[in-house]
Amino acid sequence: MRRPRYRILADQLVEAIALGEFAVGSRLPTEHDLCAAHRLSRGTVREALRCLEDAGMIVRLPGAGTTVVASRPIHEYHLIASTHDGIMELFERTKLSQPTAEELDADTRLAAQLDVEVGSHWFALCGRRVLRNEPSTLVCWSEHYHPDKASSERLRRGDLTPLNVETLTTEQVVAAEVLRGDLAEALGADAGSPALVVRRRHFDANRRLVDIGVHTHPADRYQVRMTFPAAVAGAGP
Repeated sequence: MRRPRYRILADQLVEAIALGEFAVGSRLPTEHDLCAAHRLSRGTVREALRCLEDAGMIVRLPGAGTTVVASRPIHEYHLIASTHDGIMELFERTKLSQPTAEELDADTRLAAQLDVEVGSHWFALCGRRVLRNEPSTLVCWSEHYHPDKASSERLRRGDLTPLNVETLTTEQVVAAEVLRGDLAEALGADAGSPALVVRRRHFDANRRLVDIGVHTHPADRYQVRMTFPAAVAGAGP
């Protein structure tokens, strides 16, 4: 799988910061300089810097440049994807640990959770999701539902490419819920405690539902971070 250019540049900058080439408190090169040095478009460079900003490593302010604020990523897993590349990044950075597979018909509870018909038939793959580079770090409980067994087997093998993601339409819903007892036990959390649930439904060009993912995060294992730059003095409304 060929990695996006912005992701390659982002990883290079992360490594450079970790090695001390850009110390905490120092400035990164300008977008113009990064474009020239790496022969990349400004859009690609901006996307790479956005990755570092989302990771909590840099702060970007108009007129003040880009400042390094952390020597390593603070948030390596971004639970809410906003692009197809973001979905791919989730799969690149995490994996299912010893997932279980089963074939089932949706009961009333599951049908409501997935927004499908009661009695519809699914192949399910469920398990704890961990960081690939740090398998001891438990991120969430992931459930994947497919209408055919072949799709489930491809996911088990990790056979996911940018092409088959980009050809799908994705609907993402994020909701606050309380943690069910069975999931609390699996995640080492308290039953009834707060949780954030991210549901993604993927449709093909014919609007056929081909995949549903449900990812449950205990409240103490997620954080959504956003930075809103200061308004430029003298700017109009």
